Amino acid sequence: MIDKTTPSADALAWFGRFRSACLRIAAEIAEMPPAKRAEVVGDGAGGDRTVHIDLLAEDIVIESLKEAAAENDGLTLVSEEVGEASMGAGGLPIVVIDPIDGSLNAKRGLPYFATSIAVADGPTMGDVTLGYVYDYGTGNEFTAEAGRGAWLNGRPMAQVAPQDALRVVALEGAYPHRLAHAALELGEARRLRMIGALALSLCVTAAGWADGMAGLGGGRSVDVAAGQLIARECGAHVATIDEPLDDYPLDVTSRRFMVACANPDHAVMLERAVQAARDAD
Repeated sequence: MIDKTTPSADALAWFGRFRSACLRIAAEIAEMPPAKRAEVVGDGAGGDRTVHIDLLAEDIVIESLKEAAAENDGLTLVSEEVGEASMGAGGLPIVVIDPIDGSLNAKRGLPYFATSIAVADGPTMGDVTLGYVYDYGTGNEFTAEAGRGAWLNGRPMAQVAPQDALRVVALEGAYPHRLAHAALELGEARRLRMIGALALSLCVTAAGWADGMAGLGGGRSVDVAAGQLIARECGAHVATIDEPLDDYPLDVTSRRFMVACANPDHAVMLERAVQAARDAD
């Protein structure tokens, strides 16, 4: 019988590597001024400009994976900056990395950003087996193992409790024109929150700190692969618009619109808000 109170030994080994990398990143950026964080150093494979903090974080995470690549006779990286790359002989597992989710916050000096890392045994979202999100603003560490549960700072996360109302909704990709149209579809919600990091919005929904979230802009797998597993392992309803979530490819260019909520009955309202934002673009 699977013990759902603790991660497996294999998961703990992966989480330990990721934790060490994130603590190194946190130490490196602690005294780094926003201007240095925001220094442009190139273009990432995902289509965005690569800034110093992104490259620094990615290099540290990749360095932490060398031992895992040797132990597994190779692995494949899918990361925001380098794109898809092989370590060793490549192949499985696939490690999906967003070195800094919430880059705009990070380079402006706002504390709402994270490192998001997922491990998968196949090429789609349904193949994700491990999720890890480290929140640099709080030091919170969210982890999940498929079929085994999710943990916050090593302690089991409770299953989300469906609410009768959407009291707090987290919105991502909240450009003003999108927000104006989406808000008209969220009249039953009490409060809207815009964190600026998809991984963190999924995690706060998993923890029950928000009753739901909606990505008003398309998110890439590097943004959401870890967070969606954490949310699902907490019993949240998670879905992508237009196609099944599990079919979402683990690459750096495809974008999907995602919603998550504690109460599945609220998904329709969140999806209407997403569609209104899409129509406004």
